Amino acid sequence: MDSNMQRLEGLIGATTIGLLSLGIGFCAAPALGNTLTRQDFSGNFFNLLNSGSFGEPFPESTEYSGFVTYDNNNSLLDWEINVEELNLSLEPDSNIFGLSPNTAFELSSPSNWNLSIDFGIAFDAPLYNLQRNSGEINFSLMSFGPFFNYSDPAADINVTSFSNTPVPEPSATLTLVAFLSTMTMLKRKCD
Repeated sequence: MDSNMQRLEGLIGATTIGLLSLGIGFCAAPALGNTLTRQDFSGNFFNLLNSGSFGEPFPESTEYSGFVTYDNNNSLLDWEINVEELNLSLEPDSNIFGLSPNTAFELSSPSNWNLSIDFGIAFDAPLYNLQRNSGEINFSLMSFGPFFNYSDPAADINVTSFSNTPVPEPSATLTLVAFLSTMTMLKRKCD
Protein backbone atom coordinates (compact mmCIF):
# COMPACT_ATOMS: atom_id res chain seq x y z
CA MET A 1 0.00 0.00 0.00
CA ASP A 2 2.90 2.31 0.80
CA SER A 3 4.47 1.88 -2.69
CA ASN A 4 1.10 2.57 -4.36
CA MET A 5 0.80 5.76 -2.33
CA GLN A 6 4.32 6.84 -3.41
CA ARG A 7 3.44 6.13 -7.04
CA LEU A 8 0.24 8.16 -6.69
CA GLU A 9 2.12 11.08 -5.09
CA GLY A 10 4.72 10.93 -7.87
CA LEU A 11 2.01 10.88 -10.52
CA ILE A 12 0.19 13.83 -8.90
CA GLY A 13 3.46 15.80 -8.62
CA ALA A 14 4.42 15.06 -12.22
CA THR A 15 0.92 15.95 -13.41
CA THR A 16 1.04 19.25 -11.52
CA ILE A 17 4.45 20.12 -12.98
CA GLY A 18 3.30 19.10 -16.47
CA LEU A 19 0.12 21.17 -16.27
CA LEU A 20 2.04 24.19 -14.99
CA SER A 21 4.55 23.83 -17.84
CA LEU A 22 1.73 23.50 -20.33
CA GLY A 23 -0.02 26.60 -18.95
CA ILE A 24 3.18 28.65 -18.97
CA GLY A 25 4.01 27.49 -22.49
CA PHE A 26 0.62 28.56 -23.84
CA CYS A 27 0.62 31.87 -21.94
CA ALA A 28 4.17 32.72 -22.96
CA ALA A 29 3.51 31.91 -26.62
CA PRO A 30 3.10 34.94 -28.89
CA ALA A 31 -0.33 35.88 -30.14
CA LEU A 32 -1.71 33.15 -32.34
CA GLY A 33 -3.59 35.32 -34.81
CA ASN A 34 -2.99 38.48 -36.75
CA THR A 35 -5.62 41.22 -36.83
CA LEU A 36 -6.28 42.61 -40.28
CA THR A 37 -7.97 45.95 -40.89
CA ARG A 38 -9.71 46.85 -44.14
CA GLN A 39 -10.83 50.38 -44.89
CA ASP A 40 -13.26 50.70 -47.80
CA PHE A 41 -13.86 54.22 -49.07
CA SER A 42 -15.95 55.84 -51.78
CA GLY A 43 -17.53 59.13 -52.72
CA ASN A 44 -17.05 62.08 -55.05
CA PHE A 45 -13.69 63.72 -55.63
CA PHE A 46 -13.47 67.42 -56.38
CA ASN A 47 -10.45 68.69 -58.31
CA LEU A 48 -8.49 71.27 -56.30
CA LEU A 49 -5.52 71.63 -58.65
CA ASN A 50 -5.63 70.90 -62.35
CA SER A 51 -2.84 71.21 -64.91
CA GLY A 52 -4.72 69.30 -67.58
CA SER A 53 -3.35 67.08 -70.27
CA PHE A 54 -2.31 68.75 -73.53
CA GLY A 55 -4.72 71.58 -72.80
CA GLU A 56 -7.52 69.20 -71.77
CA PRO A 57 -8.36 69.75 -68.11
CA PHE A 58 -9.05 66.83 -65.81
CA PRO A 59 -12.70 66.49 -64.75
CA GLU A 60 -13.80 68.89 -62.01
CA SER A 61 -15.42 66.02 -60.10
CA THR A 62 -15.54 62.26 -60.32
CA GLU A 63 -16.82 59.26 -58.41
CA TYR A 64 -14.26 56.93 -56.86
CA SER A 65 -13.98 53.82 -54.70
CA GLY A 66 -11.19 51.79 -53.19
CA PHE A 67 -9.76 50.10 -50.13
CA VAL A 68 -6.60 49.47 -48.14
CA THR A 69 -5.95 46.37 -46.01
CA TYR A 70 -3.18 46.26 -43.43
CA ASP A 71 -2.18 44.11 -40.45
CA ASN A 72 -1.51 44.98 -36.81
CA ASN A 73 2.16 45.64 -37.72
CA ASN A 74 0.94 48.43 -40.06
CA SER A 75 2.11 46.46 -43.11
CA LEU A 76 0.06 47.04 -46.24
CA LEU A 77 -1.40 43.77 -47.55
CA ASP A 78 -3.71 44.90 -50.35
CA TRP A 79 -5.12 48.06 -51.89
CA GLU A 80 -7.15 49.37 -54.80
CA ILE A 81 -8.37 52.73 -56.13
CA ASN A 82 -10.85 53.25 -58.98
CA VAL A 83 -11.58 56.74 -60.34
CA GLU A 84 -14.53 56.75 -62.74
CA GLU A 85 -14.09 59.89 -64.90
CA LEU A 86 -10.35 59.24 -65.29
CA ASN A 87 -10.94 55.61 -66.34
CA LEU A 88 -8.27 54.78 -63.78
CA SER A 89 -8.09 51.54 -61.85
CA LEU A 90 -4.97 50.88 -59.76
CA GLU A 91 -4.10 47.82 -57.70
CA PRO A 92 -0.90 45.93 -56.78
CA ASP A 93 -0.90 44.08 -60.14
CA SER A 94 -1.35 47.25 -62.21
CA ASN A 95 1.06 47.92 -65.05
CA ILE A 96 1.87 51.27 -66.66
CA PHE A 97 4.47 51.50 -69.44
CA GLY A 98 5.47 47.93 -68.53
CA LEU A 99 6.23 49.05 -64.96
CA SER A 100 4.71 47.65 -61.78
CA PRO A 101 4.06 50.00 -58.88
CA ASN A 102 6.29 50.41 -55.85
CA THR A 103 4.20 51.30 -52.83
CA ALA A 104 4.98 52.97 -49.53
CA PHE A 105 2.38 52.90 -46.77
CA GLU A 106 2.54 55.09 -43.68
CA LEU A 107 -0.04 54.68 -40.93
CA SER A 108 0.07 57.29 -38.18
CA SER A 109 -3.35 56.26 -36.82
CA PRO A 110 -6.31 54.27 -38.16
CA SER A 111 -7.84 57.54 -39.42
CA ASN A 112 -4.59 58.97 -40.85
CA TRP A 113 -2.57 57.11 -43.47
CA ASN A 114 -0.72 57.73 -46.70
CA LEU A 115 -0.22 55.38 -49.66
CA SER A 116 2.29 56.34 -52.37
CA ILE A 117 1.97 54.42 -55.64
CA ASP A 118 5.09 55.00 -57.71
CA PHE A 119 5.47 53.67 -61.24
CA GLY A 120 8.92 55.22 -61.62
CA ILE A 121 8.71 58.97 -61.93
CA ALA A 122 12.33 59.00 -63.19
CA PHE A 123 10.95 57.49 -66.42
CA ASP A 124 8.14 60.08 -66.54
CA ALA A 125 5.78 57.44 -65.17
CA PRO A 126 3.17 58.64 -62.70
CA LEU A 127 3.44 58.88 -58.94
CA TYR A 128 0.05 58.71 -57.28
CA ASN A 129 -0.60 59.62 -53.67
CA LEU A 130 -3.68 58.37 -51.81
CA GLN A 131 -4.24 59.78 -48.36
CA ARG A 132 -6.79 59.57 -45.58
CA ASN A 133 -6.96 62.34 -43.02
CA SER A 134 -9.86 61.65 -40.63
CA GLY A 135 -13.00 61.68 -42.83
CA GLU A 136 -11.24 63.12 -45.88
CA ILE A 137 -9.71 61.20 -48.80
CA ASN A 138 -7.19 62.89 -51.12
CA PHE A 139 -5.82 61.55 -54.39
CA SER A 140 -3.11 63.28 -56.38
CA LEU A 141 -0.98 62.69 -59.45
CA MET A 142 2.53 64.03 -59.65
CA SER A 143 4.47 63.65 -62.88
CA PHE A 144 6.65 65.66 -65.25
CA GLY A 145 3.53 66.19 -67.34
CA PRO A 146 0.01 66.86 -66.15
CA PHE A 147 -0.96 66.68 -62.50
CA PHE A 148 -4.08 66.87 -60.36
CA ASN A 149 -5.18 66.94 -56.75
CA TYR A 150 -8.60 65.53 -55.96
CA SER A 151 -10.21 65.69 -52.53
CA ASP A 152 -13.36 64.38 -50.88
CA PRO A 153 -13.92 66.10 -47.52
CA ALA A 154 -16.88 63.83 -46.66
CA ALA A 155 -15.76 60.39 -47.82
CA ASP A 156 -17.88 57.34 -47.06
CA ILE A 157 -15.43 55.17 -45.07
CA ASN A 158 -16.18 51.71 -43.69
CA VAL A 159 -13.61 50.09 -41.39
CA THR A 160 -13.70 46.37 -40.61
CA SER A 161 -11.24 44.33 -38.57
CA PHE A 162 -10.92 40.57 -38.54
CA SER A 163 -8.44 37.89 -37.56
CA ASN A 164 -6.84 35.56 -40.01
CA THR A 165 -6.80 31.82 -39.24
CA PRO A 166 -4.49 31.25 -36.28
CA VAL A 167 -1.66 28.75 -36.59
CA PRO A 168 -0.36 27.10 -33.40
CA GLU A 169 2.92 28.61 -32.27
CA PRO A 170 5.91 26.23 -32.12
CA SER A 171 6.57 26.88 -28.41
CA ALA A 172 2.98 26.00 -27.46
CA THR A 173 3.00 22.89 -29.63
CA LEU A 174 6.35 21.71 -28.22
CA THR A 175 5.12 22.27 -24.66
CA LEU A 176 2.05 20.16 -25.35
CA VAL A 177 4.15 17.36 -26.88
CA ALA A 178 6.56 17.45 -23.91
CA PHE A 179 3.65 17.30 -21.45
CA LEU A 180 2.00 14.36 -23.21
CA SER A 181 5.34 12.49 -23.45
CA THR A 182 6.03 13.03 -19.76
CA MET A 183 2.57 11.79 -18.82
CA THR A 184 2.98 8.68 -21.02
CA MET A 185 6.37 7.87 -19.50
CA LEU A 186 5.05 8.33 -15.93
CA LYS A 187 2.03 6.17 -16.64
CA ARG A 188 4.29 3.37 -17.94
CA LYS A 189 6.57 3.75 -14.94
CA CYS A 190 3.69 3.56 -12.47
CA ASP A 191 2.17 0.45 -14.12
